[in-house]
Amino acid sequence: VLIVIGIASCNSSNFISSKQTFTVKEVAEMLDDKLLFVDVRNTDELAHQAYDVKNILNIPLDSLVGKKSLIPKDKQVILVCQSGNRSGQALEILKKMGYTNTANMIGGMNAWSEAGMPVKINELPVKVYPKACCSDPNSENCGPDGTCKPNAKTETNKCCADPNSKDCLPDGRCKTDTKAMANLANKLYVYVFHGINQCTTCKNMKANTKATLDTYFAEELKAGNIVFQIVDVDDVKNEKLSEKFEATGTALMLHQIKNGKEKIIDISDMAFEKANDKEKFVADLKSKIENLR
Repeated sequence: VLIVIGIASCNSSNFISSKQTFTVKEVAEMLDDKLLFVDVRNTDELAHQAYDVKNILNIPLDSLVGKKSLIPKDKQVILVCQSGNRSGQALEILKKMGYTNTANMIGGMNAWSEAGMPVKINELPVKVYPKACCSDPNSENCGPDGTCKPNAKTETNKCCADPNSKDCLPDGRCKTDTKAMANLANKLYVYVFHGINQCTTCKNMKANTKATLDTYFAEELKAGNIVFQIVDVDDVKNEKLSEKFEATGTALMLHQIKNGKEKIIDISDMAFEKANDKEKFVADLKSKIENLR
C-alpha cells in the first residue's frame, strides 16, 4: 500500500507538493536549490527585513498578474510576505491562473524570524539632494550649481533639486529651516499608493480608506486639515512622490505635520490584513488617525 503524504520527497528532480500551505518548520526541511521563494511584499518593506535564502524573487502583490511569467511552473514555489496574509491572496490569484505548484508559508516573516531562520537587514542608500538657494535660482545668493552660497541671506530657501525628496516639506521648503517648520500649518496627509494591476484587496483598501475619511473626518477634509490622495506608482508624474515614500506597489501611508515636526507612518500591514473586513479596517484606521490629533 502506497501512502502519499502532502510533502513530496526533496530528492525528486521535480519537487512539487500538492499542499497549499506550509509551516516555517516544513519549509525549513525542504530548503534546497530547487525551491523558489516569491516575496509579495512591497520593495520598501525588504529594506527592513528580508528572507536570506538562495532563490527568491520579489514581486509585489499588485504586480503579480503582470509579472506572472517570472514564476515557473516546473518547481515548488513558496509564497511569502510579512504575516502570511498577502501571500495567501497571491496563492488564490495564481491558482486562478492555472498554477498548481505554489504554496503559502503560514505566518510569513513574523514566524520566519521568530523561528530563528536566516534573515538579512538591507540598508537602502540615502539620497542626498543639493539644497537649492531660494525661490529665484538667479539670486545673488545662489551658486552656479543652484546651491546656496555660504552665509546666503534668505528666508525663502527652497529645499533641493528634487522638491519631493525626504528633506523637503510638502510646500517645498527645507526641513532644516526651523522657521519654515514652525510656520507650516498642522496637517495630515493620507496616501493610498497602488499599481496598474489592482487586486480585490487593494481596491478594498482604497475604498475603505475613503469611507473612513468621509464618514468620520469630513470636516477636516473640507477644511484642508486632512488631505487624501490616491497615487498610481506606475504613473510617471507620481514617480518622485512614490520614491519619497519608497512605495513600489500598494501601500497606505499617514504623513503628519504637527507643531513644526514631521512623522511618516506606514500602516500597510494593517491595511492588507483588514482590507476585506470593512468594519475592522474602518475602526482601526479611525483610531490611528484620532491618536495623531
